[in-house]
Amino acid sequence: MECSSIKTLQSRIDQLQPGDWFVVDIDDTIITPQAMMFRPASSFCTFIDDIKKDSPYNLAEILSTWRLNRKTMLVEQEWPEILDALQKKGVIVIALTQMHTGKLGKIPSMEHWRASELKKTGITFSPFSTDTVEILIDTDQPATLFQGILFTGAHPKADVLSSFIKKYGTPSKILFFDDRLYQVKALEELCTKMQIPYEGYHYLAAHQLPYSASENHGAIQTQLILEGQWLEDVDVQQKQVSHG
Repeated sequence: MECSSIKTLQSRIDQLQPGDWFVVDIDDTIITPQAMMFRPASSFCTFIDDIKKDSPYNLAEILSTWRLNRKTMLVEQEWPEILDALQKKGVIVIALTQMHTGKLGKIPSMEHWRASELKKTGITFSPFSTDTVEILIDTDQPATLFQGILFTGAHPKADVLSSFIKKYGTPSKILFFDDRLYQVKALEELCTKMQIPYEGYHYLAAHQLPYSASENHGAIQTQLILEGQWLEDVDVQQKQVSHG
């Protein structure tokens, strides 16, 4: 089911009870980069995914430099309040993010970095593995759990959630939000197999964010990323003015 704003589902979310799980993606669902090049309408929006597929020799350096220097914003301002209210009600709230685990370039721990990034925007999850990173699927690029956030490593989201369920128990129901439709369908297949009531939402609120082609500096920013540097839109504009 498509959802263009979390506000349209508030009454449905209010019906969740203790024992139910609210599972949510992070990138382009809860938070998104501030830079205009990453808006869905931009031709540069898949650039980071494209770099991962190309896998250059300095991929870890490129990604870690970008992540450490980029600025993010909430896709919708209501997210912190909604997640907090659900937890206070006794609903299990966990994130499920497709992301490297462990050390990545300049980042000693992707798990610690991501949790810290989210806390800055007021986002926290149910207190699973709050002190140490827990390995759920043990491989070279393991799936992990830290502070209520599931990290996929090299594994599909459905496999990671399945491992979490087997360890921590079966929910009475799962509501899932992700900006990628194939992820919504993959979890639907998992829940059908495990006989767990499921509602999956293809969450497209990022498409509603303001976009201006004239403020999109992706042509410059993509080159900077490859050179191990990142500048936000306003920094690129200032640089252009000073060189003008």
